[in-house]
Formats: sequence, structure tokens, C-alpha cells
Amino acid sequence: MMETQSKSNDDAGRVGGVDVAGLERQLASRWRETAAEEVGGKSGVTRVCVANLIVYASAAEARPELDKLLEEVAAQTPTRVILLLADRGGAPRLDASVSTRCRPALRGRRQLCGEQITIEAGGGVIGSVASAVEPLLVPDIAAFLWWKDIPNGEDKLFSRLVEMVERVVIDSAAFDRPREDLSRVASLVASRGEEMRLSDLNWGRLTSWRSLVANFWDVPDYREHLDALDRVEIEYEPSALAPKDVAAQALLAVGWLASRLGWQPSGRRVEDEDGLRVGLASGGREIELALRASGELGVGAIRQVAFRAGAAEFRAGFGAGGATVETSAKIGDAPIVGRVVAYEAKSEGQRLSRELSILARDEVYERAVAAASRLIATNAAGGI
Repeated sequence: MMETQSKSNDDAGRVGGVDVAGLERQLASRWRETAAEEVGGKSGVTRVCVANLIVYASAAEARPELDKLLEEVAAQTPTRVILLLADRGGAPRLDASVSTRCRPALRGRRQLCGEQITIEAGGGVIGSVASAVEPLLVPDIAAFLWWKDIPNGEDKLFSRLVEMVERVVIDSAAFDRPREDLSRVASLVASRGEEMRLSDLNWGRLTSWRSLVANFWDVPDYREHLDALDRVEIEYEPSALAPKDVAAQALLAVGWLASRLGWQPSGRRVEDEDGLRVGLASGGREIELALRASGELGVGAIRQVAFRAGAAEFRAGFGAGGATVETSAKIGDAPIVGRVVAYEAKSEGQRLSRELSILARDEVYERAVAAASRLIATNAAGGI
């Protein structure tokens, strides 16, 4: 991956304190230079942009890791990245630079290159940056916002950027107060409605897990047990960011189950050294939900889920080393039926790149977040 960079110091054509016209001229110049260099080296270069990606991150973010992630995104989905690095508590400052990133060309093929505009802002200047972002977006293609922070509908910068994009991407694995932050997300979704299409990288990490769980009930002999569930246990690794709280991924999983199966809190709640147990009600029967953290600190990923319906038990969890997902079903005295499925973990860059191909609302996610928020809100009455 090749990267070139140059600063913008031109005072003409400024918007929101950023020299928009100067940045565009520098990008055009860099493309001409890159094309000339590559043609001289007998491989052509093609400037490609299939999406706009606005990335908001704290100035304290580890830049090498962020740059590596954006390189991975560019390799899969050539984009114009507008990276906003904010130092909200710092002194007023504003710097902007441009760079290009190119994939190594295969023999006889042209290189595909994307581009990045980096804006570093501090203090009160941050509020004016949003006005400079819109004219920097490539017209007639979709725009996405990756908000690498906890979303807040009262944040003016967040609200203004949301208005510019077709989809907003967050990652609830980074929440340091999962219950509170997930409830805030639910309120945001409820108030924004059609104005904001939200996706969550942490929800994407649950895709394989949700598919495996749903597959249990596709088996005709198992289907009747779904309406007779009396206990669900979710085991997850404690999050390093919030080791004492229920991990966001576990909350999303509970929200998904509750929204799909119509579960409501029944008013029973027990929290002890073994974890948290709450009562859920559905159709006049009660289901015990057990949430248990185990193992070393991590990102709060689910390790195993178990469902019980009388003498029937269904399990899905990661095998040793995390390279496989193992499922099993046991009904009464019948032999255990199981299978092992290979599991390949996707990187954050791969997950983000996939989000850039989705424009539709994820209503299943929205309902899961809403259900989780309702369970959280009834904490004192037996919720999570």
C-alpha cells in the first residue's frame, strides 16, 4: 500500500476555516504525479471512488492502528475518506492534509487508488468543521459516517454530519457504559426515524451467532421447543472497557431474542457472584435469563449460549482456539446431535468495508436495540 501526503496552506476558497479549494487542487496534483510515476514504471493507475466515508475519531486515537484499518478498507472499497480528528479539550487549532493510497498492481493491471483528506481540529474550532465537510464529498455517490465514539444526539457536530450521509456506523463494543450507552442509541434511533440509518459493527459480529441460533428452530423436531423455553444462559467475556457491566454484545443478543420472541421483564432479578439472572415473561410462562461473564478481559464477545425447554437443551459456542463454532441438541434421553462449523473472524476493516455496501435500514437491529433498552429501563423492576 502506497501513501503520499501534502499539507494545505492556501487561504483562498476556505469553508469553515478549511481550504476546500486548495485541498482539491492538491489532490488533483497528487493524482497527476502518481499517474506519471506509475506510467514510468509500466503500470497504470486508476483513480477510483465508490463511496464517501467520513470518519470521526478522537485526536487521542492510535493513528498507526487507524491508518492500517483505513488502508484495509481502501484495499477492498476505494473511497474518499474524510478523517476528522477532534481534540475537544485542546487549544483551538485547525490543520488539513491530503493523501492517496494505492493497491499494489498485479502484472499487467492498473493500480486502484483511493484518497484521504485529514482534518485535525481542536477546541472551539471543531464546531465549524462540519460546514467544510459537505463540499469535500464526492457528488452522486453514497456517503457514510463512521462515528468512532459514543453517539450523542445532542452533539451538534454529530447531528450535522448525520444529515450529510446515507448511513451511520458505530461500534458498541467500544461503549464504556454499555447499559447507558445502548439506551442512548435506542433513544437516538427512536427520535431520528427515517432520518438516520444506523448500523453497528458489534451487531455484525453477532451475525454468525444469530444464524446458528435461528437454525436450531428450522429443524421440525426442534420447533415445538421454541415456545416452551424456560431458561436461556448467555456466557460472554467481560469487556476491558466495562468489566463490571454486562457486555454490549450480550445486551444486543438479549434484545434480539426478546424482540423476536416477544419477551418482557417479569419482575424477578438476582445478581450475585455467578452473574445476573432475570425473569422474562411470554404467553403466561416465565423464562429465566442468565447472563454470566467468564474468562479474561476482552471485547465482551459472546462465548456460548444455551437454551433449555424442559428436558430439551440446545447449545452453541466457540470451540477451543475460537476457530470453530460448535452446536449441540439433546432432547430427553436421545443421543446428542451436534456439528462443528469453521469460523473465520473478520477484521474491523473487513466489517467496515462491508457496511459501505449497505444502504437499507436494519430494522431487526433497531428493534433489538429498542427491546434491550426497555429491559435496561426496567432494571429496578427486574430488568437487565
